[in-house]
Amino acid sequence: MPEEPPEKRRKAEWPAFGSGVGESRSSDGSARVRVEVADATGREPPPAGPIACGLGFLDHMVDQLNSHAQLRISLQAWLGDELVVPRSNCAYEGCDAEVARLVGCALGRALREMLKEKLPAGSFRFMVPLDEALTELELDFSRAGAPAEISLAPFGRFPKGGRERIGAFRTCLTEVVLGALATSLGVFLKVRKIRGDNAHHIVEATFKSLARCLRCAMDAACGFVPALAAPARPAAPKTARAARRRRATKETSIDIHLDLDDVQTASEIATGLGTLDALLAELCRGFRLTAQCSGDTWIDEHHSAEDVMITVGQATAEALGPKAGCCRMAWAEQRSGAAEVLCVMDLSNRPSFCSDLQLDEEMAGDLPSEMVHHCFESFVTNALMTVHLVQVKPGGAKDLALAAAKATGEALKQCIAIDPRRAGATASSKGTLSK
Repeated sequence: MPEEPPEKRRKAEWPAFGSGVGESRSSDGSARVRVEVADATGREPPPAGPIACGLGFLDHMVDQLNSHAQLRISLQAWLGDELVVPRSNCAYEGCDAEVARLVGCALGRALREMLKEKLPAGSFRFMVPLDEALTELELDFSRAGAPAEISLAPFGRFPKGGRERIGAFRTCLTEVVLGALATSLGVFLKVRKIRGDNAHHIVEATFKSLARCLRCAMDAACGFVPALAAPARPAAPKTARAARRRRATKETSIDIHLDLDDVQTASEIATGLGTLDALLAELCRGFRLTAQCSGDTWIDEHHSAEDVMITVGQATAEALGPKAGCCRMAWAEQRSGAAEVLCVMDLSNRPSFCSDLQLDEEMAGDLPSEMVHHCFESFVTNALMTVHLVQVKPGGAKDLALAAAKATGEALKQCIAIDPRRAGATASSKGTLSK
């Protein structure tokens, strides 16, 4: 497990869980798995051991709970009497299905013990977007004992029918691990693939969704809202999360200023296009935006709409900086008229935009429908985000555009919120969000 920077994990008086241990062994004694887990936001000392089950890709997936559920996990396996060493795929042949089951059982038991003082109640849902996958995961603590519902196959587009292995890990064992974990934890688990062209990303999005969903359940059990929590100690003067961008071409003259932490001052938006103004107003409901544009709208709307959204995206990326301490991932559903749209967002530094909005009319107000898609794509790409828009309910083109902007604005508001428990650390198993 990588050593954490000294400024990370400063403790405060926010509620936290303790620790737990879980162990599971095969009936014939051929394999054993022991898991230790601790809430990294609390005062419990973290477990010292590695994550090493003998399936390297599965180790990587378990590690997602460290970064995205804010846990600290040690997972050690024995094949017979031999301790599995890190970075090993020694369970590849003969016993991988049993090891996968034991990992799920032991992890579920350890989590159950950690949660026993404040066991979550109710149902929780989270979605994580990757550039080639989007999965939705639900944990329902009121339906303990119900069999897990897992719908992830096929694992990617290539080859036809999907991949059978990711490294040494058989993709079919994803269901084995998750099913065993849900049973041992005492929770109903449901996960489905909304989109997915890449096997690695389908499984990774699933485990990240599990981690984020689990942390949501833990926070709810404690009555903790990260964005409303006080920092661990009085903060030093912080760098303003604000940016100003100007763009001048033969086609447009644009001036953009935004402040992500100013929630009091009203935004001022005048782009020369009413629909674009309305989209930006919804997009920036969580912060202050000043946007001025003088463009060649006598030609058409393209240059003004595109250049404004490029510049707003660039200013957003500049204001966010390294994104340290940000909640980073969020989702939101919003309506406008009959239309309803889901936005799933990750401040990933890996730009990717995917949308299935059925914009079947020529115009969305005074903006061509094709430019609605292009506006969102321009913003997302230049803001260095991964965003999926999913049409939940149909509607007219303008209503779909406004619902998408509302959902994107709400997701962005949640993503940019600072979780003080991270103490300025980046929410990533890599330790950084590389560009």
